[in-house]
Amino acid sequence: MKNNRNKLTAPEKVDASKYALVDLHLHLDGSLTADDMLQMARMEGVQIPTDREVLRHMLICPEVCQSLNEYLECFKLPLSVMQTRDTIIYSMESLVRRLDHDGLIYAEIRYAPQQHIEKGLTQDEVVAASIEGLHRGLSECQHGFTANIILSCLRGGSEDTNMETVRMVKKYLGQGVVAMDLAGAEARFPTELYRDLFAYARELDVPITLHAGEAAGVESIHLAMDYGARRIDHGIRSYNDAPTRERIKELDICLAFTPTSNLQTKAVPGIAHIEDYPIRVFLDDHVPCCINTDNITVSNTTLKHEFQKLFDAGLLTPTDAEAIVTSAIRHTFITPEEQEKLMEKAKERMKQ
Repeated sequence: MKNNRNKLTAPEKVDASKYALVDLHLHLDGSLTADDMLQMARMEGVQIPTDREVLRHMLICPEVCQSLNEYLECFKLPLSVMQTRDTIIYSMESLVRRLDHDGLIYAEIRYAPQQHIEKGLTQDEVVAASIEGLHRGLSECQHGFTANIILSCLRGGSEDTNMETVRMVKKYLGQGVVAMDLAGAEARFPTELYRDLFAYARELDVPITLHAGEAAGVESIHLAMDYGARRIDHGIRSYNDAPTRERIKELDICLAFTPTSNLQTKAVPGIAHIEDYPIRVFLDDHVPCCINTDNITVSNTTLKHEFQKLFDAGLLTPTDAEAIVTSAIRHTFITPEEQEKLMEKAKERMKQ
């Protein structure tokens, strides 16, 4: 199946790093290095393989990945060494420093606090540790990078535990946390099961994003909109549904695409190659969207690489890339004043 509507005929040679500035869909546990694993294992007293290539093989999605469920298997090792206050601080600090080194100007980093309580931490203690790691990392940044945290509820998680995560978002809003998310196996745990969770979030006035339209169809995307999402992570399944795209535009919701991850998890049925990734459908229809990594390590990518793949495939122009960066900044979970400062910084970088 080909979905290259209005694909550009002559890809331009572009410096993708000029546009790899803002990552809004970035999982902490899926973005840690083999060296991070070794250090955190020592800190926690956990036995893991010491060969870095073996670790990389365990952390990176298989070249032939069959589904989102198989993709999610790659998170087991990182989670096994992220169960103490010190390792949570370390993991966040390490990722923030690397993002600054990679030239980003802003990121919203997400993780699920309930996955880090196996050794007795409370969700509150986990979130406090992650915020400390965030601030430590930001204090070491040399290039003006900034970041915030999104707390993920889990598909398949208990109602009480997910509700507690929403309360943690409310408690720490403005202190490094900016929104809630719902992540996990979308096909196994449909979005409709979480109506009460999102009603509770709206009651607390908690900003909402969630994974939808990745392993399920447009009905999941419509529910995300019904539940108050200001951004939708993925949403790629709406590529062949014009009415859904119209509603996304009407509500000014941004779709946070992750091309490499989408291909790995078979998020777009029948599309296996980047040349057929349907981003032009959204760009040509002026649907707000942005480009992200999802998981730097699991997907073996960087934000620069995501942009470069689209440029090289003839799916993106510099004008498109500028619009994507602008859309990303407009749909961050920060204040309008902060967005304006970020936009000024982005314009300077894109002119270079």
